Amino acid sequence: MLRTTATRPILYFVLLMACFCPPLQAQAPGLLGVDTPTPSRMPLLMPDDFSELKLVAWRVERGELDPQNPLIEGEMPWDAGGAGIHGSVFKDPLDSRWKAYLVCTPAEFAPMSKAEPWKSDNAAYRRLCLFESNDGVHWTRPELSNESIGEHAKTNALFDLSQGVSAYPSVFVDPENREWPYAMIALREYQGSKAHGKPPQGNGYYRYRSKDGKKWEPLGKVQGSMNKWDLAFFYRQPEGGQVCYYRATGPRQATDHLPPYEDTPRRSIFRSTSRDGKAWLEDPDPTTAITADELDHRDTQYQELVPLKVAGGYLAMVTMYHPLSQTLDLRMAASRDGRHWWFPDRVACLDNAPLGDYGGGMIWQSQNLIVEDKTLYVYYGATEGAHRQMADSRIPSKRINAMETIADKFTYFLPFNAALCRAAWRVDRMYALASSAGGPSIGEAVTTAKDLSGKELWVDLRTRPAKKASKPGFHEGYLQVELLDKDGKPLASFSRADCAPSKGDREAVQVKWTGGGAAPPNARQAKFYLMRAFLYGFEFRDARQNAPLPKGPAVP
Repeated sequence: MLRTTATRPILYFVLLMACFCPPLQAQAPGLLGVDTPTPSRMPLLMPDDFSELKLVAWRVERGELDPQNPLIEGEMPWDAGGAGIHGSVFKDPLDSRWKAYLVCTPAEFAPMSKAEPWKSDNAAYRRLCLFESNDGVHWTRPELSNESIGEHAKTNALFDLSQGVSAYPSVFVDPENREWPYAMIALREYQGSKAHGKPPQGNGYYRYRSKDGKKWEPLGKVQGSMNKWDLAFFYRQPEGGQVCYYRATGPRQATDHLPPYEDTPRRSIFRSTSRDGKAWLEDPDPTTAITADELDHRDTQYQELVPLKVAGGYLAMVTMYHPLSQTLDLRMAASRDGRHWWFPDRVACLDNAPLGDYGGGMIWQSQNLIVEDKTLYVYYGATEGAHRQMADSRIPSKRINAMETIADKFTYFLPFNAALCRAAWRVDRMYALASSAGGPSIGEAVTTAKDLSGKELWVDLRTRPAKKASKPGFHEGYLQVELLDKDGKPLASFSRADCAPSKGDREAVQVKWTGGGAAPPNARQAKFYLMRAFLYGFEFRDARQNAPLPKGPAVP
């Protein structure tokens, strides 16, 4: 069951003056980066920030599709059936070029099995391939000598099929390692096909290293539970060691709903850690698992989790699987410690397009969340088709109503005809607290008690404009705040009536009262009043954090 545990976040360094920090930049590939709190990304907002919530709920922002989508479509014999799923996309710190390590498959025009004509053999030809770009939008295929395919002596393929198919690369770049700056953990599998050989130590995840990110040297198989399943992403942690989020399955429960054409119950996400990247240990706390709970629809399973370290905790995108429709979409999550996760809402933040469009079937995100220029990017493999076949006259079927029949037995994966796409969010506007009723109804939120003496309150908010009415300013959105003492009573000159309403679209605006801009010595809590307003974040700052930059020579 998914649970939220309020855990004090680990601080990687002490922030002396927040306004002097550089803008939040992209995380190093494969590294859960250190905190870089700035005015453009206030500390993570979660329920444990509040002791009381009344008439409020959480609003999740939807991702905006890149107008250049699809960014990469298959055209070569080895990728004409799909390019983009199960990948690692990032900006390389060594040469400032974008790299995409993606699973590619050839086209499949008809099933290859006569005994089971609905069976697809497409997955038996999955290869990891490298793409490069100067801007993250326009991509090229470098010509490598790793594998020749047909008449193509040079291709962008990284591994041939002699040791199994390759997928799910987690790529790390360490600029301090001058000899072997590139490392990778990738899935190698044998799927019972004559098209390829077997991995030397059986199916599972293998470690590699490289001098240039193109020619890879094997280092052996990792040891851990993730080898039983084929969905895992690995990350290095700044304090040392590594962490992995992987998918496993569990027994079916009474509340689960599985259609006949689906064979796997309870897909869930688990966490594992390693000191050296070789041997991995499962998290001993069972509440760290992300699995369907009483707030989920019965048709809900969990596939992937991709985290991003931010001020005050972690953001993440979670790949959701829906067996009834055989589709996958993305949901947003947050955590204080990277172990216990909470969903602001149980709706998709990146939903499916109509079937037949890219993303109409499945959305498979890549290893890294990318942050550049206040924008968070998710690169993903978007398929035109669904995960499995649900209706086909060649498959034994059952009638479910007067008009429809469905497959009444397990059916095989369809070809993942995919392209690389991306979606974007404002990194400071991922989700917000809002009035749950809307209109003139006012939501209230009281912060958790702590000493606020001498602090300034800054907020990130957006308010709704006035309604189209004969009365100017009718029901224009606003936010007001009052400060409370240890008994929960409003402080003189710092009550709601003393607070100038905050309006508009303000990523960092200071809240002020008739009593001033800094909280008095006995202030312990803040009470927010939201009317047609979205609170994306707040922060109590020392006044010196917002002082003007000193003149004269820079102080080291």
